[in-house]
Amino acid sequence: MKLAVILTTALLILVLLGCTQPAVVENKFIQVEGNSICAVDDKPIIRMYSTTWCPHCQWVKSAFEEVALKYQSEGKIVAKHWELDIKDDTLTPEVEGSVPSNEQGIFSQFSPKGSVPVFVFGCKYYRIANQFETQKDLNAEKAEFERIINLLLK
Repeated sequence: MKLAVILTTALLILVLLGCTQPAVVENKFIQVEGNSICAVDDKPIIRMYSTTWCPHCQWVKSAFEEVALKYQSEGKIVAKHWELDIKDDTLTPEVEGSVPSNEQGIFSQFSPKGSVPVFVFGCKYYRIANQFETQKDLNAEKAEFERIINLLLK
């Protein structure tokens, strides 16, 4: 009985470790020096990597997608939101069923521990976790996404 409780607790801890939201540290975008901007047809690619079971991912998902779709519909960027557990880019109408190896490589490069949510904007800026969740401020998240996109578009 004790072994079952210990194993269940250990499994729960391992599952939750992939979903990152530190309570104290403010998670800001980090600029990667020396990286060229990842682009398609001269449009920077912005990415969010998440899972369907991560509450922090689900909290920020709508804010990311709203900003991403706005800039993408204006023809300024290419946007992707990979939900890794279901292998789907939620910004496309089809269900992909697999994450391309280049996308998996970018995720691994910017989140070596496999933490989510991860945001990679143009391969020049990245952030692991949400910045304004503790304040419950999705508008601040949107403003920060727009600020970083505008830096890429300069």
